[in-house]
Amino acid sequence: MKDTTRITNERRIAFGPKDELMCMAAIKYKWATDIYDRMEANTWFPKTIALGPDRETYRSGALNARERNAYDKALAFVSNLDGIQFNNLIHNIGQHITAPEVSLAIARQAAEEGVHVRSYQFMIEAVSLDPESVYMMFERDGMLARKNEFIMRSSAVLKDDPTPANFARAIVGNVILEGIYFYSAFLVFYTLARNGKMLASADMIKYINRDEGETHLDLFTNLHHAFQAENPLLYDEQFRRDAVQLIKDAVELEVAWGQYIIQGGFLGLTDEVVEHFVKGLANKRAMALNLGLIYPGVVNAVPWFDDFSKPNGTRSNFFEARPVDYDTSGLEW
Repeated sequence: MKDTTRITNERRIAFGPKDELMCMAAIKYKWATDIYDRMEANTWFPKTIALGPDRETYRSGALNARERNAYDKALAFVSNLDGIQFNNLIHNIGQHITAPEVSLAIARQAAEEGVHVRSYQFMIEAVSLDPESVYMMFERDGMLARKNEFIMRSSAVLKDDPTPANFARAIVGNVILEGIYFYSAFLVFYTLARNGKMLASADMIKYINRDEGETHLDLFTNLHHAFQAENPLLYDEQFRRDAVQLIKDAVELEVAWGQYIIQGGFLGLTDEVVEHFVKGLANKRAMALNLGLIYPGVVNAVPWFDDFSKPNGTRSNFFEARPVDYDTSGLEW
Protein backbone atom coordinates (compact mmCIF):
# COMPACT_ATOMS: atom_id res chain seq x y z
CA MET A 1 0.00 0.00 0.00
CA LYS A 2 1.42 3.36 -1.02
CA ASP A 3 1.53 6.47 1.13
CA THR A 4 1.70 10.07 -0.13
CA THR A 5 5.49 10.23 0.24
CA ARG A 6 6.01 7.22 -2.01
CA ILE A 7 3.48 8.53 -4.54
CA THR A 8 5.29 11.87 -4.64
CA ASN A 9 8.77 10.33 -4.94
CA GLU A 10 7.67 8.19 -7.88
CA ARG A 11 6.37 11.15 -9.84
CA ARG A 12 7.93 12.24 -13.12
CA ILE A 13 7.44 15.39 -15.17
CA ALA A 14 6.02 13.38 -18.07
CA PHE A 15 5.43 9.77 -19.10
CA GLY A 16 5.40 8.71 -15.44
CA PRO A 17 2.78 7.14 -13.17
CA LYS A 18 -0.52 9.06 -13.26
CA ASP A 19 -2.42 10.13 -10.19
CA GLU A 20 -5.94 10.77 -11.45
CA LEU A 21 -6.94 12.10 -8.01
CA MET A 22 -4.33 14.89 -8.25
CA CYS A 23 -2.95 14.13 -4.79
CA MET A 24 -1.30 17.35 -3.59
CA ALA A 25 -0.50 16.27 -0.03
CA ALA A 26 3.17 16.53 -0.90
CA ILE A 27 4.83 18.42 -3.75
CA LYS A 28 7.82 17.18 -5.72
CA TYR A 29 8.24 20.14 -8.10
CA LYS A 30 7.92 23.17 -5.83
CA TRP A 31 8.86 25.54 -8.63
CA ALA A 32 5.59 24.59 -10.35
CA THR A 33 3.46 25.66 -7.38
CA ASP A 34 5.54 28.82 -6.98
CA ILE A 35 4.88 29.71 -10.63
CA TYR A 36 1.19 28.89 -10.20
CA ASP A 37 1.05 31.27 -7.23
CA ARG A 38 2.66 34.01 -9.31
CA MET A 39 0.16 33.38 -12.09
CA GLU A 40 -2.69 33.86 -9.64
CA ALA A 41 -1.08 37.00 -8.23
CA ASN A 42 -0.84 38.41 -11.77
CA THR A 43 -4.57 37.95 -12.46
CA TRP A 44 -5.91 40.65 -14.75
CA PHE A 45 -9.01 41.34 -16.81
CA PRO A 46 -8.82 42.72 -20.36
CA LYS A 47 -12.23 44.39 -20.17
CA THR A 48 -10.85 46.89 -17.64
CA ILE A 49 -8.69 48.50 -20.35
CA ALA A 50 -10.64 51.11 -22.29
CA LEU A 51 -9.67 51.00 -25.96
CA GLY A 52 -11.84 53.93 -27.07
CA PRO A 53 -8.93 56.40 -27.32
CA ASP A 54 -7.04 53.98 -29.57
CA ARG A 55 -10.09 53.64 -31.79
CA GLU A 56 -10.04 57.41 -32.27
CA THR A 57 -6.29 57.47 -32.91
CA TYR A 58 -6.51 54.64 -35.42
CA ARG A 59 -9.39 56.20 -37.34
CA SER A 60 -8.35 59.86 -37.16
CA GLY A 61 -5.36 59.58 -39.47
CA ALA A 62 -2.88 59.98 -36.60
CA LEU A 63 -1.24 56.74 -37.72
CA ASN A 64 0.62 56.84 -41.00
CA ALA A 65 0.26 53.98 -43.49
CA ARG A 66 3.31 52.09 -42.20
CA GLU A 67 2.20 52.36 -38.59
CA ARG A 68 -1.32 51.17 -39.36
CA ASN A 69 0.02 48.26 -41.43
CA ALA A 70 2.40 47.27 -38.64
CA TYR A 71 -0.37 47.49 -36.02
CA ASP A 72 -2.76 45.34 -38.06
CA LYS A 73 -0.22 42.68 -39.01
CA ALA A 74 1.28 42.47 -35.52
CA LEU A 75 -2.21 42.05 -34.07
CA ALA A 76 -3.17 39.44 -36.67
CA PHE A 77 -0.15 37.26 -35.86
CA VAL A 78 -0.30 37.39 -32.06
CA SER A 79 -4.01 36.59 -32.15
CA ASN A 80 -3.18 33.52 -34.24
CA LEU A 81 -0.26 32.53 -32.03
CA ASP A 82 -2.13 32.48 -28.72
CA GLY A 83 -4.83 30.35 -30.33
CA ILE A 84 -2.17 27.91 -31.53
CA GLN A 85 -0.64 27.81 -28.06
CA PHE A 86 -3.98 27.33 -26.29
CA ASN A 87 -4.65 24.17 -28.30
CA ASN A 88 -1.03 23.03 -28.06
CA LEU A 89 -1.10 23.10 -24.27
CA ILE A 90 -4.43 21.31 -23.91
CA HIS A 91 -4.36 18.79 -26.74
CA ASN A 92 -0.66 18.14 -27.05
CA ILE A 93 1.85 18.86 -24.27
CA GLY A 94 -0.58 18.68 -21.36
CA GLN A 95 -1.62 15.11 -22.18
CA HIS A 96 1.84 13.73 -21.42
CA ILE A 97 2.54 15.55 -18.14
CA THR A 98 2.03 13.28 -15.15
CA ALA A 99 2.99 15.47 -12.17
CA PRO A 100 -0.22 17.08 -10.85
CA GLU A 101 1.42 20.30 -9.67
CA VAL A 102 2.88 20.77 -13.15
CA SER A 103 -0.46 19.91 -14.76
CA LEU A 104 -2.12 22.63 -12.69
CA ALA A 105 0.42 25.19 -13.89
CA ILE A 106 -0.10 24.10 -17.50
CA ALA A 107 -3.88 24.35 -17.09
CA ARG A 108 -3.51 27.83 -15.60
CA GLN A 109 -1.31 28.85 -18.52
CA ALA A 110 -3.89 27.54 -21.00
CA ALA A 111 -6.56 29.62 -19.25
CA GLU A 112 -4.32 32.68 -19.54
CA GLU A 113 -3.78 32.01 -23.24
CA GLY A 114 -7.58 32.12 -23.51
CA VAL A 115 -7.54 35.53 -21.80
CA HIS A 116 -4.99 36.69 -24.37
CA VAL A 117 -7.16 35.44 -27.25
CA ARG A 118 -10.04 37.47 -25.82
CA SER A 119 -7.79 40.50 -25.37
CA TYR A 120 -6.80 40.45 -29.01
CA GLN A 121 -10.44 40.00 -29.95
CA PHE A 122 -11.31 43.17 -28.05
CA MET A 123 -8.46 45.07 -29.69
CA ILE A 124 -9.42 43.91 -33.17
CA GLU A 125 -13.12 44.67 -32.83
CA ALA A 126 -12.80 47.89 -30.84
CA VAL A 127 -10.09 49.48 -32.99
CA SER A 128 -10.03 48.05 -36.49
CA LEU A 129 -11.99 49.51 -39.39
CA ASP A 130 -12.44 45.99 -40.76
CA PRO A 131 -12.13 43.34 -38.02
CA GLU A 132 -12.68 40.42 -40.36
CA SER A 133 -9.68 41.50 -42.46
CA VAL A 134 -7.48 41.16 -39.36
CA TYR A 135 -9.00 37.87 -38.23
CA MET A 136 -8.60 36.32 -41.66
CA MET A 137 -5.28 37.88 -42.65
CA PHE A 138 -3.61 34.48 -42.52
CA GLU A 139 -5.66 33.48 -45.57
CA ARG A 140 -4.50 36.43 -47.66
CA ASP A 141 -0.98 37.12 -46.41
CA GLY A 142 1.42 34.45 -47.63
CA MET A 143 4.17 35.26 -45.12
CA LEU A 144 1.77 35.05 -42.18
CA ALA A 145 0.36 31.77 -43.51
CA ARG A 146 3.86 30.28 -43.84
CA LYS A 147 4.85 31.40 -40.35
CA ASN A 148 1.69 29.92 -38.79
CA GLU A 149 2.17 26.70 -40.73
CA PHE A 150 5.78 26.34 -39.57
CA ILE A 151 4.82 26.83 -35.92
CA MET A 152 1.90 24.39 -36.15
CA ARG A 153 4.06 21.83 -37.94
CA SER A 154 6.67 22.07 -35.20
CA SER A 155 3.98 21.55 -32.55
CA ALA A 156 2.62 18.52 -34.40
CA VAL A 157 5.89 16.57 -34.01
CA LEU A 158 4.99 15.52 -30.47
CA LYS A 159 1.36 14.87 -31.41
CA ASP A 160 2.35 12.60 -34.29
CA ASP A 161 5.08 10.78 -32.36
CA PRO A 162 4.62 11.16 -28.57
CA THR A 163 8.02 10.06 -27.29
CA PRO A 164 10.15 11.48 -24.47
CA ALA A 165 12.68 12.69 -27.05
CA ASN A 166 10.01 14.65 -28.90
CA PHE A 167 8.65 15.95 -25.60
CA ALA A 168 12.10 17.37 -24.83
CA ARG A 169 12.13 19.12 -28.20
CA ALA A 170 8.56 20.36 -27.66
CA ILE A 171 9.69 22.06 -24.45
CA VAL A 172 12.38 23.92 -26.39
CA GLY A 173 9.76 24.82 -28.98
CA ASN A 174 7.59 26.35 -26.27
CA VAL A 175 10.46 28.40 -24.88
CA ILE A 176 10.89 29.72 -28.41
CA LEU A 177 7.17 30.41 -28.76
CA GLU A 178 6.88 32.22 -25.44
CA GLY A 179 10.25 33.93 -25.63
CA ILE A 180 10.87 34.83 -29.29
CA TYR A 181 7.84 34.60 -31.58
CA PHE A 182 5.65 37.19 -29.83
CA TYR A 183 8.31 39.81 -29.48
CA SER A 184 8.54 41.63 -32.81
CA ALA A 185 4.81 42.34 -32.38
CA PHE A 186 5.31 43.52 -28.80
CA LEU A 187 8.07 45.81 -30.09
CA VAL A 188 5.70 47.35 -32.65
CA PHE A 189 3.04 48.10 -30.02
CA TYR A 190 5.58 49.57 -27.60
CA THR A 191 7.29 51.70 -30.25
CA LEU A 192 3.94 53.19 -31.25
CA ALA A 193 3.18 53.93 -27.59
CA ARG A 194 6.58 55.56 -27.02
CA ASN A 195 5.66 57.82 -29.93
CA GLY A 196 2.41 58.73 -28.15
CA LYS A 197 0.13 56.49 -30.22
CA MET A 198 -2.14 53.53 -29.37
CA LEU A 199 -1.39 53.78 -25.66
CA ALA A 200 -4.27 51.58 -24.50
CA SER A 201 -3.22 48.80 -26.86
CA ALA A 202 0.26 48.94 -25.37
CA ASP A 203 -1.22 48.70 -21.88
CA MET A 204 -3.10 45.54 -22.90
CA ILE A 205 0.06 44.09 -24.43
CA LYS A 206 2.06 44.80 -21.26
CA TYR A 207 -0.13 42.44 -19.25
CA ILE A 208 0.06 39.79 -21.97
CA ASN A 209 3.83 40.30 -22.16
CA ARG A 210 4.12 39.84 -18.40
CA ASP A 211 2.29 36.50 -18.61
CA GLU A 212 4.28 35.25 -21.59
CA GLY A 213 7.67 36.64 -20.69
CA GLU A 214 7.67 35.85 -17.00
CA THR A 215 5.54 32.98 -15.73
CA HIS A 216 4.95 31.07 -18.99
CA LEU A 217 8.57 31.29 -20.05
CA ASP A 218 9.69 30.43 -16.53
CA LEU A 219 7.41 27.40 -16.48
CA PHE A 220 8.88 25.90 -19.63
CA THR A 221 12.45 26.75 -18.70
CA ASN A 222 11.98 24.86 -15.43
CA LEU A 223 10.30 22.02 -17.32
CA HIS A 224 13.37 21.79 -19.54
CA HIS A 225 15.78 21.48 -16.64
CA ALA A 226 13.62 19.08 -14.62
CA PHE A 227 12.91 16.80 -17.58
CA GLN A 228 16.62 16.81 -18.44
CA ALA A 229 17.51 15.78 -14.89
CA GLU A 230 15.10 12.83 -15.18
CA ASN A 231 16.13 11.87 -18.73
CA PRO A 232 19.80 12.83 -19.11
CA LEU A 233 20.46 10.41 -21.97
CA LEU A 234 18.04 12.34 -24.21
CA TYR A 235 20.11 15.50 -23.94
CA ASP A 236 23.09 14.51 -26.02
CA GLU A 237 25.00 16.49 -28.64
CA GLN A 238 22.38 15.69 -31.28
CA PHE A 239 19.71 17.19 -29.04
CA ARG A 240 21.79 20.31 -28.62
CA ARG A 241 22.27 20.67 -32.38
CA ASP A 242 18.56 20.18 -32.97
CA ALA A 243 17.62 22.69 -30.27
CA VAL A 244 20.03 25.31 -31.59
CA GLN A 245 18.67 24.80 -35.10
CA LEU A 246 15.10 25.27 -33.81
CA ILE A 247 16.14 28.60 -32.33
CA LYS A 248 17.94 29.69 -35.50
CA ASP A 249 14.91 28.80 -37.61
CA ALA A 250 12.70 30.81 -35.27
CA VAL A 251 15.03 33.80 -35.44
CA GLU A 252 15.03 33.71 -39.24
CA LEU A 253 11.22 33.66 -39.29
CA GLU A 254 10.78 36.33 -36.62
CA VAL A 255 13.32 38.74 -38.11
CA ALA A 256 11.81 38.37 -41.58
CA TRP A 257 8.29 38.87 -40.21
CA GLY A 258 9.26 41.87 -38.07
CA GLN A 259 10.98 43.58 -40.97
CA TYR A 260 8.10 42.75 -43.29
CA ILE A 261 5.41 44.31 -41.10
CA ILE A 262 7.28 47.59 -40.44
CA GLN A 263 7.87 48.15 -44.20
CA GLY A 264 11.18 49.94 -43.76
CA GLY A 265 10.38 51.23 -40.30
CA PHE A 266 9.15 54.31 -38.50
CA LEU A 267 10.43 56.49 -35.69
CA GLY A 268 12.54 54.33 -33.36
CA LEU A 269 12.11 51.09 -35.29
CA THR A 270 14.26 49.93 -38.21
CA ASP A 271 15.15 46.65 -39.91
CA GLU A 272 18.47 46.58 -38.04
CA VAL A 273 16.78 47.14 -34.69
CA VAL A 274 14.40 44.24 -35.36
CA GLU A 275 17.24 41.90 -36.30
CA HIS A 276 19.42 42.68 -33.28
CA PHE A 277 16.45 42.68 -30.92
CA VAL A 278 15.34 39.19 -31.98
CA LYS A 279 18.88 37.77 -31.98
CA GLY A 280 19.44 39.21 -28.51
CA LEU A 281 16.29 37.44 -27.30
CA ALA A 282 17.51 34.20 -28.87
CA ASN A 283 20.79 34.47 -26.98
CA LYS A 284 18.94 34.92 -23.69
CA ARG A 285 16.69 31.91 -24.33
CA ALA A 286 19.59 29.71 -25.43
CA MET A 287 21.64 30.61 -22.36
CA ALA A 288 18.66 29.87 -20.09
CA LEU A 289 18.47 26.39 -21.65
CA ASN A 290 22.25 25.87 -21.27
CA LEU A 291 22.69 25.73 -25.04
CA GLY A 292 25.39 28.38 -25.18
CA LEU A 293 25.57 31.71 -27.01
CA ILE A 294 24.23 31.49 -30.55
CA TYR A 295 24.85 35.01 -31.85
CA PRO A 296 28.11 36.38 -30.36
CA GLY A 297 28.60 40.13 -30.44
CA VAL A 298 24.90 41.05 -30.58
CA VAL A 299 24.21 44.11 -28.43
CA ASN A 300 20.94 45.12 -26.81
CA ALA A 301 19.16 46.98 -29.60
CA VAL A 302 16.20 48.07 -27.45
CA PRO A 303 17.53 48.91 -23.96
CA TRP A 304 14.24 50.53 -22.98
CA PHE A 305 12.10 47.43 -23.71
CA ASP A 306 12.12 45.71 -20.31
CA ASP A 307 11.26 48.81 -18.29
CA PHE A 308 8.66 49.97 -20.79
CA SER A 309 6.96 46.56 -20.80
CA LYS A 310 6.12 46.67 -17.08
CA PRO A 311 2.41 47.24 -16.45
CA ASN A 312 1.46 50.46 -14.71
CA GLY A 313 -0.53 50.50 -11.51
CA THR A 314 -1.23 47.60 -9.17
CA ARG A 315 -3.26 44.43 -9.30
CA SER A 316 -5.96 45.98 -7.15
CA ASN A 317 -6.84 48.26 -10.04
CA PHE A 318 -8.33 45.29 -11.86
CA PHE A 319 -10.65 44.39 -9.02
CA GLU A 320 -11.68 47.99 -8.43
CA ALA A 321 -11.95 49.14 -12.03
CA ARG A 322 -15.23 49.25 -13.85
CA PRO A 323 -15.39 46.72 -16.70
CA VAL A 324 -15.53 48.06 -20.23
CA ASP A 325 -18.24 46.66 -22.50
CA TYR A 326 -16.90 45.48 -25.85
CA ASP A 327 -19.36 44.69 -28.59
CA THR A 328 -18.04 41.46 -30.08
CA SER A 329 -21.22 40.27 -31.73
CA GLY A 330 -21.37 42.61 -34.68
CA LEU A 331 -19.71 40.38 -37.25
CA GLU A 332 -21.81 38.27 -39.55
CA TRP A 333 -20.12 35.00 -40.49
